[in-house]
Amino acid sequence: MKKQLLLYSWVILFFTSCSSRYVAVVSPEAKMEFGIMLEAPSKGMFFVENEKVGGPNVEHTNTANSLYNKYGPATDQMFVGRTNARQLKFKTEGQTYLVDITKFKKGTAMVIFDGKNKPIITFNVNKYRSLAKKYFGKEEGNRFF
Repeated sequence: MKKQLLLYSWVILFFTSCSSRYVAVVSPEAKMEFGIMLEAPSKGMFFVENEKVGGPNVEHTNTANSLYNKYGPATDQMFVGRTNARQLKFKTEGQTYLVDITKFKKGTAMVIFDGKNKPIITFNVNKYRSLAKKYFGKEEGNRFF
């Protein structure tokens, strides 16, 4: 029983720490190419590419464009977009996080920042829509033209 519990704990820790290797806590004064702070918008959905790893990913681009059309480009609360920044900086009330895109092992990813927690990174294009709906579903319909 203890071995099973230990194994389950290790598996959960492994999967929850996968994106942690790309997210680091930094000082609020750290200079980055791009950042979201507590000011508006305080949430974001970013589609990024590590050009060093691979070429264009059509599925990533099509899904990113679809989510941009649904949730973006920006409201007072949220920003949605693609960026070629190599590093992203996000600040909550308690921590400042750095996402280093140059360390990604895959060419494309979606980074979600909800303004309260550590950024979430997914490389699986099939998860983009469900994560967008989970974190930003209530933002639908807030677009202004």
